[in-house]
Amino acid sequence: MLASKDQIKADRLRMNNPYAHMDEDGGFSALLPVYVDNGLQDPYLSLNNGDNSDEVWPQLPLTESISTALAQVSAAQTPDLTASNFYLQGSQNPYAAYHNLDDDNGPVALPLPPILTFSQLTKAGNGVIKVAEIEALVEQLKQAIWQQKHLLWPQGIPSDPVEMLNPKVALYLLGYQVYERHTLGEIEPGIDVAGTIDKTSKRVELSRTMRPEVMNFTAAHEMGHAVMHQQSGLHRDKPLDGSNAGLRDHIEKEADKFAVLFLMPEKLVRSRFAERFPEEVMQPEALAYLLNRSGDRKLAKTLSSQRGLSRALAELSSISGQHVLSLAEMFKVSREAMAIRLEELELVPEIKF
Repeated sequence: MLASKDQIKADRLRMNNPYAHMDEDGGFSALLPVYVDNGLQDPYLSLNNGDNSDEVWPQLPLTESISTALAQVSAAQTPDLTASNFYLQGSQNPYAAYHNLDDDNGPVALPLPPILTFSQLTKAGNGVIKVAEIEALVEQLKQAIWQQKHLLWPQGIPSDPVEMLNPKVALYLLGYQVYERHTLGEIEPGIDVAGTIDKTSKRVELSRTMRPEVMNFTAAHEMGHAVMHQQSGLHRDKPLDGSNAGLRDHIEKEADKFAVLFLMPEKLVRSRFAERFPEEVMQPEALAYLLNRSGDRKLAKTLSSQRGLSRALAELSSISGQHVLSLAEMFKVSREAMAIRLEELELVPEIKF
C-alpha cells in the first residue's frame, strides 16, 4: 500500500528524517494524493517524473499557507533552494531541502551544511600555489565532508570511504549548483567542452558526452578552480582524465593536482594497493604469472617499462579467473590517471620481465 502524504509526514517526524519515502533520484517513492489549498495544487504532487533529462525542476508555485509560513522563518534558518543544489539536479525534488511543515508548531527548516570557505592562499613568487597548500585545502574539504556526512547522505552513509570522494557532493558544500548536459558545445573544432564553471553564479556544468571517469575528474578539476582561483565569467575546460597530456598553464595544472589529491588520496590508494598487491605478489615471478601468464614477448617488453607495469596494475580486473574492480574503476578515474598516481607514490618498481 502506498503511503499517503500524512503518513509520509508522520514518518519523517517520527524518524527525525526529512528524506523518508524519498527514492535514490531525490523524488518521492510514494504516490501523493492531490491536495488543494485555496484552489492551488500542492507543489509536492507528482514531482518524480522518473526520467534522466538534464532539465532542472521548475520553480513550482507554493500554496499560500506554505508561502506565508516560510516568510516567517528568518533567512538564517531557511535554506535557500539555490544553495541546496545537490538536491536540484536532474529529476530531483526542489523541495527536498525543507522539512514538512508542522501546522501546529510552524515551519521547520532543514539544517544545511555550512557553505565551506577557504582562507587566502600562499603563493610562490611566480604566482604558483604550492603543492603543500593544495594538499591542505583538499584535507580541509575531506574533513568537512566527513563532518557533514549525515546530511549529505541522509539515506545511508556509504560503507566504502571511496564513495565519499564525490566531487558533486563536495561542490554542494562549496555552494555550487551542478548540472549535467547532453552537450556543452566545442571548445575548438573537433574538441568538445567537458566542463564549465561560473564562479559568479556558482554553477558547474558537465557534458554527458564524456566517459564517466572523465566527467568525474572534470568535476573535481572544476572544484579545484572553485577553491583556489579568482576567475570571472565562464571558464571552459577540455576533456580531462588526469593523464597530464598536452601543454597546460599553471592554473590548469593546479586544478589537476587538486583533483588528483581529492579523488586518489595517498593513504587510501596505498591501502587498496597493498590489499590487491601484497609484497609477495609484487615479486617479478609472481607479477609475471599474474599479468603475463602466457609469456607473450611483446607484453613482457611493455611490462618492463615502469609506465607499462603501472598501467597493467591500474587496470587489472581479473585475478585467478575472477572479476574484480580494477583500482582505476574503484576510484572512478582513468587507467592513466591511476597509473601516474601509483608512480607518484612510488608503489610500482622497475622490473625486467
